Amino acid sequence: MNNIITYLSSEETKNAIMHLIGENLSLYQGIDTEEKIQSLTGSLYNYFVLECVQNNQYVSLSNETIDAVNSIYRNLIKNLRGVAVSSSTSMDNLEIIVQNHRKRLIAALQHNTYTENQEQIFIPCSEYSGSFQSQLLRLDELVLKEPILDVGCGKKHQLLTFLQEKGHANLYGIDQYVSDDTRISCCNWFDYHFLPTTWGTIIAHMSFSNHFRRSLINQDATLTLYTEKYQEILNSLLPGGCFIYSPSVKTIEQTLDEASYSVTYFPNLEDRNLDTVCIQKKSR
Repeated sequence: MNNIITYLSSEETKNAIMHLIGENLSLYQGIDTEEKIQSLTGSLYNYFVLECVQNNQYVSLSNETIDAVNSIYRNLIKNLRGVAVSSSTSMDNLEIIVQNHRKRLIAALQHNTYTENQEQIFIPCSEYSGSFQSQLLRLDELVLKEPILDVGCGKKHQLLTFLQEKGHANLYGIDQYVSDDTRISCCNWFDYHFLPTTWGTIIAHMSFSNHFRRSLINQDATLTLYTEKYQEILNSLLPGGCFIYSPSVKTIEQTLDEASYSVTYFPNLEDRNLDTVCIQKKSR
């Protein structure tokens, strides 16, 4: 998170934000309804999250931080509506607004509950096509009971769209992005409540288990949270339901009760740590 805060704090970033807003100042004067304010707030928030994730795919925003950042962008829009488009004082007012906006964003990030160890490598993140995810996860070879939940579904939730085209109807997703689709929850997986015996299939491609593996390797402060949330996910499966994900987390999979769960591996490369895994909850 420190590198994102450094980026927000720089003079170059301040000037870039002021230039961008200054060129589009008249746009904000037309944001005159609650619906327009909410829509633009969501767009600005999503752009902010996209920048964070592209910089470091392991950024994990708590629900409190998500709400705070949305509120900060909402206030920015309302403040910009009061800046005159052509005024000798408009740039001075704009600079004050931008400075306060950046301070609030930085404060929200500094208080983020799930800020991880910063002495780590940073890896850019991609959003994969639905067909590629389905192929890698072997979804055509498995029986997908509904309802289906995609954990870390991405801004475009492409796998859910792919599954819908394949005839599945009861589809849901969670991610850090805001979506107009009511089936998608803007939520951190630590804050999401996986209710017992609720889901037929839970899918997590290069999301939950990828972060879990990183936490295990680094033995960081979130390891207990991931271990507990993993078990909560399994408990939320219906009898016969599956948790399908990649990459594998063999350290935790080897501890599962064989009387309660069956584990199937699908190799993707020579490195077996990159296996796709299907954990099926046995019917008793």
